[in-house]
Amino acid sequence: MEKLVVIGGGAAGMSASSRARRLKPQMEIEVFEATKMVSHAPCGIPYFIEGLFDDENLFMTYTPQFFIENRKINVRINTRVTEIDLSSRVVYAEGKDGKMKSEYDYLVISTGSKPKRLPSEGNDRVFYIHHPAEAVSLRQKLWSLNTIAIIGGGILGVEAAEALTQRDKKVLLIHRGEYLLNKSLDQELGKVITDRISRDVELRLGEKVIEIKQGGRLIITDKGKYEVDGTIVAIGVEPNVDLVKDKIQLGTTGAIKVDEYMRTNYREVYSAGDNTESVNIVTGKPYWVPFAPVANKMGYVAGSNIGGEPMKFPGVVNTQITKYKEYYIGRVGLQEEEAKKYGFHPVSATITGKTRARYYPGAKDIHVKVIADEETKRILGAQIVGEEEVLGRIDMMAAAIMKGFTIEDTFFIEMGYLPAISRVWDPVIVAIRKIMED
Repeated sequence: MEKLVVIGGGAAGMSASSRARRLKPQMEIEVFEATKMVSHAPCGIPYFIEGLFDDENLFMTYTPQFFIENRKINVRINTRVTEIDLSSRVVYAEGKDGKMKSEYDYLVISTGSKPKRLPSEGNDRVFYIHHPAEAVSLRQKLWSLNTIAIIGGGILGVEAAEALTQRDKKVLLIHRGEYLLNKSLDQELGKVITDRISRDVELRLGEKVIEIKQGGRLIITDKGKYEVDGTIVAIGVEPNVDLVKDKIQLGTTGAIKVDEYMRTNYREVYSAGDNTESVNIVTGKPYWVPFAPVANKMGYVAGSNIGGEPMKFPGVVNTQITKYKEYYIGRVGLQEEEAKKYGFHPVSATITGKTRARYYPGAKDIHVKVIADEETKRILGAQIVGEEEVLGRIDMMAAAIMKGFTIEDTFFIEMGYLPAISRVWDPVIVAIRKIMED
């Protein structure tokens, strides 16, 4: 009987094991998960900190017991893999049942990502928002504090700022960039959200943290010192490849290199999720996107191929969406400077429109930027910030970019029209029309 071993029970690991189970009902499948949670949702942590829900089990789509009983997958929680012997096809692990070893015919590595860290003098009040298994303890500690610093103005930093201000905490946000979300948005739209957040949060932009002292109570930057009750470090994540970095081929992004079938340089070893490199569909170059929808689909593809049903993973266009209070913030494809870096000749248009017909009450501003290549006319990227209907528009642009649509192709997409939620000339189409006319 064939056996599949999966290292990591997050989105990719459980998608891979579930898909393999469906295709090969008799296969023996064993999943090793270092925490108490599988099929979990780290994206929910800021909302848990905010207090929008209290049951930590809601972080899991399905419980370990569900997979054991309903899908006949041997899930071993609180069990950490310590070593992989690729030549003998053996995995060694330690957990609540002691030390164990497990032989495999197929292996899926789905160890996810890990937070980038800053050196600190003590860390009793230095916090990292990363895994749902730590969310209850994290929330208890943060709720006991009054003034909290956040280092990093990316997606997680913005979401943490929203959660803490909703809890009436005083928030100091320190960011190296000149505006927030600078790795997601170009300056035109980045300024819109930065101005909004500055109404609730004390911002220190263009500052580099030199040192964290007193266990997270003192932050020293290149421009000043700040005393706080605690510090959240949200400077990004990196692929968690510690277990395999000297064994499996890594790509130029630092994540595990795979082919389009999610296979590593070992034919029977697959990799999926935030530890895995992909290809940017726009540039054709290696790319790394640590987001749950990508991880789930990577796992599904790996499980399909292990299960005997060939499937290719096409790559990514880096679709992102987040929110800050009433604002939704989306981007897909390349930013303008990214496009230049990859050798394109970008042209762009930025417009501010309304989300509803002029006679329909309650219309909101919506800010749209579209980027295209001057030579090929291909759509390269889009960014949208607004209070309504951001997700649907950014998803439409993701599909257009993924399929290589030109400016004219996108202009003629037959979008739906309803005065209560859109305009005859949709703001995205208005931005595209502006590129065409210019």
